[in-house]
Amino acid sequence: MIFRRKRKQTDFAAEIDAHIKLEADRLREEGLNQSEAQAAARRTFGNPTGAKERFYETSRWMWLDHLRQDLRHAFRLMAKNPALTAVIVITLALGIGANCMIFSVVRAVVLRPLDFREPDRLVQIWDSGKRSGGESDWVSFPDFRDWRAENRVFEDMAAYNFGLVMVNGSGGAESVLGLNVTDRLFSVLGVDPILGRTFVPGEDTPGHGNVAVLGHQFWQRYFGGNPTVAGSHVNIDGESYTVIGVMPASFRFPATLPGDNGAVPIDLYIPMLPHPGMEERGSHNYWAVARLKNGVSLEQARAAMSSIAKNLARQFPGTNKDMDASVARLQDHITSDFRTPFLVLLASVGLILLIACANIGNLLLSRAESRRREMATREALGASRGRLIRQTLTESLLLAIAGGGAGLILAHYGTGLLLKFGPPTIPRFQESSLDTHVLLFTAAVAVGCGILFGLAPALYGSASGVGNALKESGSRTAGPSSQRTRNILVTGEMALAVIVLISAGLLIRSFVRVLQLDPGFNSDRVMSAFLVLPPQRYPDPQKQRAFFEEVLRRIQALPGVRSAAISNSIPLTGVNDQGGISVEDWPPQTPGEDGPQANRPRVSTGYFDTMGISLVSGRLFDEHDRDDSPLVAVVSDFGAKTYWPHTNPIGKRVAVEYTRRGPVWRQIVGVVHATRHFGLEAPRKAEVYIPYSQSVSPFMMLAVRAAQGDPHNLVPSIKREIAAIDPQQSAFGFQTLDQLMSNAESRRRFQVLLLGTFAVLALLLAAIGIYGVISYSVSRRRREIGVRLALGAAPGSLVSMVVVKGLLLSLAGMAIGFAGAFGVSRVLGSLLFGISPFDVPTFAIVAAVLSAVALLSSWLPGRAAARVDPISALREE
Repeated sequence: MIFRRKRKQTDFAAEIDAHIKLEADRLREEGLNQSEAQAAARRTFGNPTGAKERFYETSRWMWLDHLRQDLRHAFRLMAKNPALTAVIVITLALGIGANCMIFSVVRAVVLRPLDFREPDRLVQIWDSGKRSGGESDWVSFPDFRDWRAENRVFEDMAAYNFGLVMVNGSGGAESVLGLNVTDRLFSVLGVDPILGRTFVPGEDTPGHGNVAVLGHQFWQRYFGGNPTVAGSHVNIDGESYTVIGVMPASFRFPATLPGDNGAVPIDLYIPMLPHPGMEERGSHNYWAVARLKNGVSLEQARAAMSSIAKNLARQFPGTNKDMDASVARLQDHITSDFRTPFLVLLASVGLILLIACANIGNLLLSRAESRRREMATREALGASRGRLIRQTLTESLLLAIAGGGAGLILAHYGTGLLLKFGPPTIPRFQESSLDTHVLLFTAAVAVGCGILFGLAPALYGSASGVGNALKESGSRTAGPSSQRTRNILVTGEMALAVIVLISAGLLIRSFVRVLQLDPGFNSDRVMSAFLVLPPQRYPDPQKQRAFFEEVLRRIQALPGVRSAAISNSIPLTGVNDQGGISVEDWPPQTPGEDGPQANRPRVSTGYFDTMGISLVSGRLFDEHDRDDSPLVAVVSDFGAKTYWPHTNPIGKRVAVEYTRRGPVWRQIVGVVHATRHFGLEAPRKAEVYIPYSQSVSPFMMLAVRAAQGDPHNLVPSIKREIAAIDPQQSAFGFQTLDQLMSNAESRRRFQVLLLGTFAVLALLLAAIGIYGVISYSVSRRRREIGVRLALGAAPGSLVSMVVVKGLLLSLAGMAIGFAGAFGVSRVLGSLLFGISPFDVPTFAIVAAVLSAVALLSSWLPGRAAARVDPISALREE
């Protein structure tokens, strides 16, 4: 075989002996005696031992032999010092395990490509510019249609929007989340069904039969996973739809409902058929995705779409003036809200690992000092410096590999805990796992750590100068280079700890500010749910009004219900009716500029009481506000300050609806406390409430406040009462407002919890590092301390000497760390709420905490130094 040695060592030795014997025989024939011939033959051949060594070296991989020797030696050292080995492995396991765990989440949420064909070519496109408000990623359908027709940079483009639909079957009515899509959506995404087919061109135009594609969960739940489901029928909003396909379980639609209510699985995909609202160019209610042509860059696509947007602005100045088209890679667009927070977490655990490596480096440096005589002896016997460095690094790498293996075990269980208790609002978070990429990352981190913390001890232990090494090894005073390296390591880990603590402190202060926000409503014991009336069965406002009034009457009569109301827009649910309003006497806006904007909830009588929204002035809606009475409105105090800043809005007029004759004016009769409708940290918007009875809608949300206990207990009764009114109707998506509040805080709470834990760990490691260096310095100076005490030095002065040294190292590290924290805090700016990146209280608290920790970590060794017995210290030498 190619890797087998051609000759064994014994064969080569036998060959040498044969050569010598032949030469000796020839010399005897020439007249020499046996001993003379043998000696002359050996002189002629040369050094047999040297030849055998050269043969041995050339006939095998010497580095493998050296590695085997180094590994045996490393295992012996680990077994000889089990306590030191355990400390190093545990420290590494914590650092590497945390890095592995966070990287698995970062990879799942941010780095892993979307599960579509050639995902790098997928982009999201939306209307942007002055009229868009700069907050959404929506597009009007006429703009989408023109983009699709005029662009030359995309293979294809598709649009979609969300909608709640009612499915009726043998098990009763069920409201599910559907997606209205253009016929090319699945071909654009590049995903195939596991059963049947997806939509073909033209199925989103009138004249085709009703067809639907099922989500995998809905197929399992509603059809029991029937493999012959294609061709079956399902009743959706009172009409029969033919099932044509089922999407795979791995298919995750790349967007979810807006808001902080988490990812909601899509159950049904239905062709987007034309309706009058689709032709409103100023109505931005759709999303658009596209696939780049081969060879087209993102910059080229942006330039082309910007050109098309300018043409549309010239053609339609009333709706498109100052409007542009934004293009972003689909993955970047989806992960934009999570990229910075998760990269900050990954950087934080990386800093923790560097601090751990610094501590381990100090430990190994101590061992290297105790082995100086051994290394010097090896060098004196002929070992090269490179050979000594390789041996020490092998020991470090073996410790790192052990720590990495233990870290993987911790990461496995830690990732499970993250998935169990992590926020539900992060896309793809539940897909975090220790896959091949995570394992390779962990291996690279372990090897890098082994080299990082092993390099300084390796260089120090192999330093040239046999005589000096032997002299230093006989003294209990550390060499200057060793002490300098220790000081640098401690200063560095203190600087890193400052950065982690400042980052955590800023985020904790932001979280406290968020918790202190007034949401504007009382979430205690309030339940929300969706109710959607199919237009085929409830075509006119009178039937819709009658249904909802009967629902409220029945629910309010239920035991345990304090009050109930309906609205088409409840805070934090991700559902809103946001748009333009007209304010009487407001200066007219120029074409291309947005006028007054507000959220425009339609609410029933009793909504404000049910939601706990307090009245500021005027009155609330009552039973007299009907469709045949004067049109009225209630505004939020934030809206009053925005649009009536210097006057009382009561009696003023505002319009949220329009006819061909112009605005439909309503008189303001009350002012209520503003709510944080779009999220606790989102900018507040004005709110203009109108009575539901004066503006009926087939889509509403229930708000039910329980008199006591858990409002979830009311769900069966609520469903039963709705079914009693209409068996084909059902409520959907029951959630308490407390759940919505928790979801709104979950991302920041999750990040603060992790970063706060890492900060505590960094502080602990930095304290251990300072304590370790100062303690080692005291132990190496026991003789000097004994002499000082014998000569009359006060114990307090020795404590001060030790403490000052520790504080100087700490202050140097803190100075470097604060300089770095100023730069890092700028990166954190987008994650902060209500505070500056250079928040003085945060910096002051971190400085005080670290100073106290440094003082304590230095005082303990100082106190030990003051208790040294001079006689014992001198005898030890």
